[in-house]
Amino acid sequence: MFIPAILPKQMQTMRPSKRKIVKTVYTTEKFANNVQKDLPKDMKGFAQTIAEACKKARNYMTKVN
Repeated sequence: MFIPAILPKQMQTMRPSKRKIVKTVYTTEKFANNVQKDLPKDMKGFAQTIAEACKKARNYMTKVN
Protein backbone atom coordinates (compact mmCIF):
# COMPACT_ATOMS: atom_id res chain seq x y z
CA MET A 1 0.00 0.00 0.00
CA PHE A 2 1.34 3.41 -0.98
CA ILE A 3 0.74 5.68 2.04
CA PRO A 4 1.50 9.13 0.52
CA ALA A 5 -1.32 8.61 -2.01
CA ILE A 6 -3.84 8.43 0.86
CA LEU A 7 -2.62 11.53 2.70
CA PRO A 8 -3.91 14.93 1.56
CA LYS A 9 -1.53 17.09 -0.41
CA GLN A 10 -2.36 20.22 1.61
CA MET A 11 -3.23 20.64 5.26
CA GLN A 12 -6.16 22.86 4.31
CA THR A 13 -8.05 19.82 3.03
CA MET A 14 -8.03 18.33 6.54
CA ARG A 15 -9.82 21.37 7.98
CA PRO A 16 -13.49 20.66 8.74
CA SER A 17 -16.07 22.52 6.72
CA LYS A 18 -18.29 25.17 8.25
CA ARG A 19 -21.26 22.83 7.86
CA LYS A 20 -19.57 20.12 9.94
CA ILE A 21 -18.68 22.62 12.65
CA VAL A 22 -22.24 23.96 12.81
CA LYS A 23 -23.62 20.42 12.96
CA THR A 24 -21.31 19.53 15.85
CA VAL A 25 -22.23 22.72 17.73
CA TYR A 26 -25.94 22.02 17.20
CA THR A 27 -25.55 18.44 18.44
CA THR A 28 -23.73 19.66 21.54
CA GLU A 29 -26.46 22.23 22.15
CA LYS A 30 -29.19 19.59 21.92
CA PHE A 31 -27.28 17.24 24.22
CA ALA A 32 -26.78 19.99 26.82
CA ASN A 33 -30.49 20.81 26.72
CA ASN A 34 -31.54 17.17 27.04
CA VAL A 35 -29.13 16.35 29.86
CA GLN A 36 -30.38 19.24 32.02
CA LYS A 37 -33.38 17.28 33.29
CA ASP A 38 -31.15 14.43 34.53
CA LEU A 39 -28.63 16.64 36.33
CA PRO A 40 -28.87 17.76 39.96
CA LYS A 41 -30.18 21.27 40.53
CA ASP A 42 -26.73 22.84 41.11
CA MET A 43 -25.33 21.44 37.82
CA LYS A 44 -28.19 22.58 35.58
CA GLY A 45 -26.68 26.05 35.28
CA PHE A 46 -23.50 24.63 33.80
CA ALA A 47 -25.39 22.68 31.13
CA GLN A 48 -27.56 25.71 30.39
CA THR A 49 -24.45 27.89 29.96
CA ILE A 50 -23.00 25.40 27.49
CA ALA A 51 -26.28 25.27 25.55
CA GLU A 52 -26.51 29.06 25.38
CA ALA A 53 -22.89 29.39 24.25
CA CYS A 54 -23.46 26.80 21.52
CA LYS A 55 -26.61 28.57 20.36
CA LYS A 56 -24.80 31.91 20.26
CA ALA A 57 -21.90 30.42 18.28
CA ARG A 58 -24.24 28.64 15.87
CA ASN A 59 -26.26 31.81 15.26
CA TYR A 60 -23.07 33.79 14.68
CA MET A 61 -21.76 31.26 12.14
CA THR A 62 -25.03 30.94 10.25
CA LYS A 63 -26.19 34.56 10.21
CA VAL A 64 -26.86 36.10 6.82
CA ASN A 65 -25.44 39.57 6.17
